[in-house]
Amino acid sequence: MMRTLKWVLLASLLAASASLPLPKQANAAGPVTIYRDGDFTGVSQELSPGFYNVNQLSTVGNDKVSSVRVAPGYRVTLYRDSNFNGDQKMLTKDAGWLDDFNDATSSIKVEVIGGPHLPVTVYANAPYGGFEQTFDVGEYDWADLQAGVGNDNISSLRVAPGYKVTLYNDYNFKGASKVVTADTIYLDDFNDKTTSLRVEAISPLDATSVAVAGNAYSDTSKRELLETFAPRIWFAQGEKYFPSSVEYTFPYVDRYLNANSGKYEIKTKTPLVPYNLKLPYFSGDLANAPIYSFWVEKEYNNVDLVYFQFSPYDLGKTVLGTEAGDHVGDWERITVRLAKFTDNGTNYVKPVQVFYGAHSFGTTYRWDDVTKVNGTHPVGYSAFGSHGMWKDAGNHVYKELVVAQLIDVTNQGTAWDTWNNVQAFQYYPNLETGNGLGNAWPTWLDKDYTNPDSLSVYRWGNPNEGSFFGQPLLAYGPTGPQEKYGLTNDVVLD
Repeated sequence: MMRTLKWVLLASLLAASASLPLPKQANAAGPVTIYRDGDFTGVSQELSPGFYNVNQLSTVGNDKVSSVRVAPGYRVTLYRDSNFNGDQKMLTKDAGWLDDFNDATSSIKVEVIGGPHLPVTVYANAPYGGFEQTFDVGEYDWADLQAGVGNDNISSLRVAPGYKVTLYNDYNFKGASKVVTADTIYLDDFNDKTTSLRVEAISPLDATSVAVAGNAYSDTSKRELLETFAPRIWFAQGEKYFPSSVEYTFPYVDRYLNANSGKYEIKTKTPLVPYNLKLPYFSGDLANAPIYSFWVEKEYNNVDLVYFQFSPYDLGKTVLGTEAGDHVGDWERITVRLAKFTDNGTNYVKPVQVFYGAHSFGTTYRWDDVTKVNGTHPVGYSAFGSHGMWKDAGNHVYKELVVAQLIDVTNQGTAWDTWNNVQAFQYYPNLETGNGLGNAWPTWLDKDYTNPDSLSVYRWGNPNEGSFFGQPLLAYGPTGPQEKYGLTNDVVLD
């Protein structure tokens, strides 16, 4: 159906209790300033917390933003399309040039970092995008939704522990219904079907709730929770390129200044001639490999536990008899999202979702939809050679080339119970650094990539070489955990 332009509810940003839309003045003084030109020059416009659709950016103009100033404590989300749709870029500090987002902004959201949120937020798009509206306990009929997110227009929602949302197909709380008690990235059979809804308070405790050790979020309890939810990873039968520690690879690589990136990267001491030469250390060191585990605080009282597997080598795919897409160094991840809550003075967490990263994309599942070991350890499958993470065993087509499909093969070959060797850290997205939780912080996780005296690494493998049907024969090594959204973004599950 045609979607009409609507004001977006701002209650969660302004701690308002009403569920009526609150229009913002586009030129109101505020902590964020957008500029038409780079380096904070040209026509400018100040923004306070709120939502700014394309018509409210008339001072600077549609597709005209080139730089942005952001006061500490605020978050700005730039959207490529109007109505808060399309690709987005999130900023928590000044940006003198928007790079790939230059002259590409058609709508903007400005938020207070860590600001209060009502218990329920609904969104027009999945996951958690487009127009949004927040709700407290109560009943909200057709007119309430029409004034905000819109009738028959809800695709995803966030629900804090201790609340239940009942969605109704018809007005006045009638017709088919759906009950939601946790964050839902897509409403499946109830997508774009909600005309009224009811929010109720319930007990936040259930069988998945885990009490926080010592009733405090200490380094010790955070490490314990990282171990509690660490995954079992199955490597495929016949796997030859297993994980290792990062330190295991250092004797075999050089850290060098890449003239193209201007940053220090690594490449093999032994030249890869031919490009698909397999060095002995590529086989890894599974017996001593740690899982690199990160505690990352996110908005909406969430915590993401991000588990990175490092492997010295990634085997590409063979297409028409040619091996393509190999690369030195490989980082793949599984993320468990926890919701934090307090009940009768006791701090708890409960698992809500699990994200499986494969290559340049990933898939999120409800906690109930994934297989677990001992009730808390999600099971993942590392694809043969390429290590892409998947929820299930099988053949997973992840890319269609002109001449072939790229397929990840997963099955139960060798099991890795990662909780037996955890390297634990906390990462602070808006500070771009972290600390160890019961172990040292390694300097290779720092981001001073231009420092010749540092051990930080921007890319973990040799540069690109050759091309075959659009795929490099030898692909560029990946960036490390400190460059991934799972650590750098304080909202997104990745």
